[in-house]
Amino acid sequence: MISEKLLHYIWKNQWFRKEKLETVHKQSVSIINQGFLHQDAGPDFKQAIVKIDDVTWAGNIEIHIRSSDWYRHEHQNDIKYNSVVLHVVYEHDREVFVSNGNLLPTLELQNLLSSQLLLRYNQLIHAQYPLPCEVYIKMIEPLTILSFLGRLAFDRISGRETQILKILHYFSEDWEQTLFFVLCQSFGFKTNAPAFEILGKVLPLKILKKHADSHLQVTALIFGQAGMLEEELDDSYYQSLQNEYLYLKAKYRLIPVDGKCWNLLRLRPHNFPCIRLAQLGEIIFNQKDLFAKVTTLQNLDNFHNILVYKPNDYWKTHYYFGKTSRESKKIMGEKSFYLLLINALIPFLYSYSKFKGNEKLQEYSLQLLELLPFEENHITTKYREIGFCARHAGNSQGLLELYHEYCEKKRCIDCGVGQQVILM
Repeated sequence: MISEKLLHYIWKNQWFRKEKLETVHKQSVSIINQGFLHQDAGPDFKQAIVKIDDVTWAGNIEIHIRSSDWYRHEHQNDIKYNSVVLHVVYEHDREVFVSNGNLLPTLELQNLLSSQLLLRYNQLIHAQYPLPCEVYIKMIEPLTILSFLGRLAFDRISGRETQILKILHYFSEDWEQTLFFVLCQSFGFKTNAPAFEILGKVLPLKILKKHADSHLQVTALIFGQAGMLEEELDDSYYQSLQNEYLYLKAKYRLIPVDGKCWNLLRLRPHNFPCIRLAQLGEIIFNQKDLFAKVTTLQNLDNFHNILVYKPNDYWKTHYYFGKTSRESKKIMGEKSFYLLLINALIPFLYSYSKFKGNEKLQEYSLQLLELLPFEENHITTKYREIGFCARHAGNSQGLLELYHEYCEKKRCIDCGVGQQVILM
């Protein structure tokens, strides 16, 4: 079994025997330039140069599994295909004529390909393993893997940059509000990310900053807009926040998040939304110029100093309002701190520095990923177990991109590792 996409890669990389090439009608073929892959409508490869017998042709290349696909795709009726100088197919099953009646030169690849190449390709795309190449990975040079992971980490942060620029546009090019929203997104730590995203939209940072000198008011705004102060509870701290919020809600005509948006199931206690909201409130209260700090920081200790604070003593004995629990510290853990850096602050810093054309800051933001420890989760751990070499957060970000964009989608032919397996 072979796909047209694989044939594109075979032609692009010239993965076939080229000694004494001939068309199906025994014309000699020399490939001077295979052209470049064309993604839009029209022939597959543009600006190729091939020599057929004694004539050198400059034009386009069309690739099919079978010659008859030319007619099945109705290329004979499309003038864009008049520029094709060579038809490259896996199997020649029909003569093809161009609009002026001339026979189109055809190169058949079926007997020019390595049987091992096709075998490896089919083993990958039909693999039952979650990671298709896992039985081959130890045969790949570690440097090849690390190089590809570096590219994938860059792709991942570039994708995040695209998202952040959309957020920036949503907030009318306000970088400070964008930073607050990105921080809110990441405080959800996946399970409550949707609710935190809504909070980031319904709580304007400019209102928080107006009240940044009052710990009570900052906390009331965050919990109130999160929809956490809607009940009647016999709890003095809760009531003080509720009273303050009702005043601020009326003053600014605020509309809170529906409290039902928050997920309390299957969460570790330290990930309960009230604890995360309290931690977020401490950052806003203690870092009144958060944006300036984030865009000028020079080392990891500085980042730790602006993200990690001890919440109000009330939370020592509570995970939720009105319900006491055994006393414990609710300060943000090291793993959560690293995740906030990786998923929020570093992508934001990269996006901002690139937008401003600050190459030094942009490079620094990428280097930060290499200073952070490897992320241990069910995806990255699996890759390590099968032999992927990985050392730091840049590598683990690359592995997450590999899993979601390549392995899950069986895009082995697009993958730098998959291509190495196919060519073994």
